[in-house]
Amino acid sequence: MSEERLVALAEVTGVISLIGGFILLLLMVTLFFRKTAEVEHRIATPGKQLEFIRLIWGNGPIGRWMRVMHVYAFFAFRNLPRIGPRIEARMGDEREPLPLSLKLWVLVPFTVYAVLMFLFFLSGWYLGAFD
Repeated sequence: MSEERLVALAEVTGVISLIGGFILLLLMVTLFFRKTAEVEHRIATPGKQLEFIRLIWGNGPIGRWMRVMHVYAFFAFRNLPRIGPRIEARMGDEREPLPLSLKLWVLVPFTVYAVLMFLFFLSGWYLGAFD
């Protein structure tokens, strides 16, 4: 593949990933937030970190984004060896097992968003935007 094609591919990848990530971000704090709040309600036990995050950040756009990130972090960090159970105990508890479909409402959009942002910054790095 020639250098011009690689540059064009990086430009298209950067633009598409930025637009897709922004749309996904808006969807996560608007339409998908209802499911995130339901998951948060089920795992945020009284006196734990997720309950305080909800009280501190509130329900504005930035607060919703912070709450989405913390619920995602709860599911991501609790699978880490050795420190995962301590993080889970500090953040909240999954009293009854959540249905997989409900967990996926949090995990899939945020993971796709993270991959898109990684692609955006990777394409920017390839294009020399950080030099």
